[in-house]
Amino acid sequence: MHAPPAVSLGRDARRAILGLGVTQIIGWGTTYYLLSLLSQKIGDDLDISSALVLGGASVPLICAAIFGPAIGRWQDRSGSRIVMSVGSVITALGLAMLSKAGSLWSYYLAWTIIGIGGPMALYSAAFTALTQIAGHQARRAISFLTFMGGLASTIFWPFTAYLMQHMGWRDIVLFFAGLNLVICLPLHLLLLNGSEAARNGAERAATVEPGIRHEAFALAFGLFALMLAFNGLIFNSWSLLVFPVLEGLGFAATAAVLIGSLVGVFQVAGRMGEMLFGSRYSVMITAMVSAFCLPAAFLVLLWSGGTPIIGIAFAMLYGISNGLLTIARGGLTLAMFGSRGYGERLNKITVSQNTAGALAPILGGFMLDHLGAASLVSVMLGTAFLSLTLMLSLRAHCARNGLH
Repeated sequence: MHAPPAVSLGRDARRAILGLGVTQIIGWGTTYYLLSLLSQKIGDDLDISSALVLGGASVPLICAAIFGPAIGRWQDRSGSRIVMSVGSVITALGLAMLSKAGSLWSYYLAWTIIGIGGPMALYSAAFTALTQIAGHQARRAISFLTFMGGLASTIFWPFTAYLMQHMGWRDIVLFFAGLNLVICLPLHLLLLNGSEAARNGAERAATVEPGIRHEAFALAFGLFALMLAFNGLIFNSWSLLVFPVLEGLGFAATAAVLIGSLVGVFQVAGRMGEMLFGSRYSVMITAMVSAFCLPAAFLVLLWSGGTPIIGIAFAMLYGISNGLLTIARGGLTLAMFGSRGYGERLNKITVSQNTAGALAPILGGFMLDHLGAASLVSVMLGTAFLSLTLMLSLRAHCARNGLH
């Protein structure tokens, strides 16, 4: 079944996409990508190991798993303006606390505060806001938004590197706190309304009905959540282990850096393709492409023999899979279950993904140390095939219940 013909996004949706695109770039750039360049300086200053420093990145995932569903329920009930605005304030507070951290305890406390702000201000909240604003056009709106959000590392890695030439890590983190207050907070207040779907009597027109029968919800939820958990294990392990794994497979250090960098390029390219052509097919196809590309990527990598051109093919497949999964997560949740209670359901369906993602760097690092790079890639390949199997099962289940 093809997607319905595209309808132009309304002015409110376009304004929200642009504004939320900026807040997502800043939100992800000042939190998720913060440790990529600053971890060594933070560890040296606080006299804690790099493993404990990087462990801070797992805390927001745990917080999202614990607090996300309640935050989503709050957003469904009260609208996105208050939730995302509070999220900007809490994120800024957490970053300010991080800039003052003097011990391991205060360091992890700061990351906990940042982690509570995440479900209020990052993708889950932004997807819910666009669903409330754009209704049936939410998938297109999410595609445009994730295209912009995918530029976070491209913008913030060189920006952070520039700041490091002129400022210490504490001043940089405090400056990042200011960006969330000075830019993100006003945008959330100006571009979002108290209850987007309900204003001007538009709730009925904006409501997206479930694409599958209600009695099919439980199995669809379970299959999708488990698939996302397997993907969380892979993506969060890879993001921290990419360079030692590639070098362990025989890639030269320069080739490993090139391949690692190209993943982000192809991630954005995949989202651009969805943005341009997604109106021609259903979001289920987007999810299937993501699911097939992931095991294909690790098959290619396992057979690469350290050859750079084959490594680039891996980066293309892996980047497309990762980029499309973000869109599929938001769009398929809407297509299957509808827009009522979307915020809570999206956060519930990602509990397993966030929990697995928090454990992934520990498990991946242990396997790399004790089994080696090739064995770790083989495990990732097997996990990717399990994810694909679940996606195929989900597609068959949805087709039996009215969604193709």
